[in-house]
Amino acid sequence: MSKITKDYVKSLSYTDFISFIKETNRCPGGKDSIRRIVQNSFLDKDSKILDVGSNTGFNSLEFAHITKSNVYGIDISESCVEESINTLDKDTEEVKKRGSFKVGSAYDIPFEENFFDLVMCGGATSFMDNKNKAVSEYFRVLKPWGFLAVTQLFYSQKPPNQVLDSVSKIINAKIKYLNKQDWLDIFNTNSNYELYYFKEFKFKDKTEKDLNEYVNLFLQKPHITGLDEDVKKEIRDKWLGYMSAFMENNKYLSYFIALFRKNIYPEEKEFFLKK
Repeated sequence: MSKITKDYVKSLSYTDFISFIKETNRCPGGKDSIRRIVQNSFLDKDSKILDVGSNTGFNSLEFAHITKSNVYGIDISESCVEESINTLDKDTEEVKKRGSFKVGSAYDIPFEENFFDLVMCGGATSFMDNKNKAVSEYFRVLKPWGFLAVTQLFYSQKPPNQVLDSVSKIINAKIKYLNKQDWLDIFNTNSNYELYYFKEFKFKDKTEKDLNEYVNLFLQKPHITGLDEDVKKEIRDKWLGYMSAFMENNKYLSYFIALFRKNIYPEEKEFFLKK
């Protein structure tokens, strides 16, 4: 690449920018969410996992680190897939054998039906206009009795319109006010898809000091420290602007972890359940 300039940084889209700064872009709940999914989905060395919207690869690689399963990541962003592959190349030989990334759309997942034991979606569905089409694809490639794992942000309070507009502008996708039940209805599209596991969480409050310390960490990354000062300032200002908007949005957000099982015949509802 030619010399990095302030104008180059300014021109980057959100996904290209996070690839450029090598931001891991974890699913809601990060490692804790992935651990809970693994503990409740009974994966083994013969299992195949698909990470839809794999971004820069963190979720996919964490699955590979704590399971012996084969993990496939897809994302529509070429720069994110490229960064995922770069990170995979730094991993152990054993993980390299079980991990792979490719460019692909959730609307037309490039795998045959009934292929995966677990399909993971760490929030990418939020960015999609045709959510029902994406969800039908998730289930198409899922094996009978396999799990769709979702870590999904939802609005526990209705945010001001300017908050929604600010985040929508950053990610270049229209963000709508969707509450917990709205999202459950989107994913639970068929009576054969059983809500097998569900737990919801709130985010910890963060201060302006927390925010500035987090943003400043990125300026210390090896590929950024040597850049011109005006370029580093543009990186900091852009990342601070993004994170400030996300932090304001998070005041109104919670998230849930859900596992939907692809049953092959409907089951009667359980009646006597624990409190």
